[in-house]
Amino acid sequence: MSGSKGRGVRGGRAARVQARTNPPPVYLPTLNRRIGPIDLLGPEGVERIHNAAMTILETTGIEFRDPVALADWKRAGADVQGERVRIGREMLMDLISTVPSTYRMHARNPERSVDVGGRNAVFANAYGAPFVYGVDGVRRPSQLSDARNFFRMAQMSQAMHVPGILPVEPQDVPVQQRHLDLVSSALMLTDKPIKGSVLSATAARDSIEMLRIIFGEEFVAQNAVVTSLLNCNTPLVWDVLMLESLRVYAAANQPCLLSPFVLAGASAPASPQGGVALLIAESLAGIAYSQIVRRGCPMVMGVAIMGVSMKTGAPMMGSAEPGLMNLLVGQMARHYGVPWRSCTMWTGSKSPDLQAGFDSANTMWPVLLGGCNFIVHSAGFLEGALGVSYSKWVHDAYQLEVYHRFFSGLQEENLEALLADVAEIGPGGHFLGTDHTRENPQPINPLQNNDSYEQWFEEGAKNADEAGREEAQRILHNYVQPPMPDDQAGALAEFVARKRIEYQG
Repeated sequence: MSGSKGRGVRGGRAARVQARTNPPPVYLPTLNRRIGPIDLLGPEGVERIHNAAMTILETTGIEFRDPVALADWKRAGADVQGERVRIGREMLMDLISTVPSTYRMHARNPERSVDVGGRNAVFANAYGAPFVYGVDGVRRPSQLSDARNFFRMAQMSQAMHVPGILPVEPQDVPVQQRHLDLVSSALMLTDKPIKGSVLSATAARDSIEMLRIIFGEEFVAQNAVVTSLLNCNTPLVWDVLMLESLRVYAAANQPCLLSPFVLAGASAPASPQGGVALLIAESLAGIAYSQIVRRGCPMVMGVAIMGVSMKTGAPMMGSAEPGLMNLLVGQMARHYGVPWRSCTMWTGSKSPDLQAGFDSANTMWPVLLGGCNFIVHSAGFLEGALGVSYSKWVHDAYQLEVYHRFFSGLQEENLEALLADVAEIGPGGHFLGTDHTRENPQPINPLQNNDSYEQWFEEGAKNADEAGREEAQRILHNYVQPPMPDDQAGALAEFVARKRIEYQG
């Protein structure tokens, strides 16, 4: 990270302590998966789900609740009756055929740019929670200061590739101005790739304008500098707000995550194959429409899959069916040759406890094993995605490093040298002092306590929540803002100030 030196520490013993306890991040690149993906279906199964999705679009159709989109579909040759659009499979397959299978998502620091699609996977921040569980452990409405803190923490994380744009929904900022604060803050506080606002067409246009200030108009016209999240209303509705934002981003050649929000058993069939057929139909319809707006614009087939508790009707994370559905979605995305997005690391728990841990793990494994390319909500979620916990955020962020290492697969090894170590040490010895052990230490998660009970007790007997909250405070204390050229920072501030006055009037 540019300029990431310890504060006020110049040399001597203090510098050595600082380097050991607060080392600068060593950023992990785009994860290039060498394990998986898992394909559950043979060719006949893929064709069965494809035919089911096409049948939904051809016979039931999907509503586009936007007059501009309806007119666009009619000119393109779809069957438009009222707000219902029926799309023939040949038309749909022709439209999605121009979506790139991969794209580079540029950051203002080129070293932080990531690749989306193929065998690549990137981890992105939490998104949209109205509540936070603060560094004091208290649940409260989220504020702009929290959003900025999560941008800072994402910047300091080695494995969080995309800080996002809406890690929490700031309740202390008027809705029509939120995007100004969020987009400008993400650009100033991080030098990693960001997402754009989809609160309105105006918010989307302002997001593009701010990105043009940073990257330049010509660069933005030719490159992906943002990826924005657009949700379909399952079942089978694309509404005007999402479609207006989609047109803005697609016209600017910027990708979007076109994502049905699926509650299996409620908004979609509980059957994995039936549910996947529905969500694929919804997402592909959105992708196809983006290609009517601008052929060849990058797009991502998105999904957000949860189960539903039959006891309360509440969203349920970590169960088997959504995991199976994610595996199927991955296989279908590869069939269509498009990147795909999913959600992970979320839980219905109200604290970073055992349930939060197994829910989060049970949502991440199928997504990575399914070959997901853009993984959203990768850290922090509690309470069925209604809250983000500072404590859980840092626990999850450290787990991302473990997932990154695991799915990077086996590394090259010099077996002859290792066999020489075995021969030299012989029976009854140990390998603690070998060159290989010294040069290849096991990565240490600072929140994973492997001390003796006595040492743990003497050091305060901290539970996971307490340890995570302390670590969040340490990370924020040691945050160093990445530099931005003065002309860009000034132009960005001027734009935000001018727009704020305009929207207040």
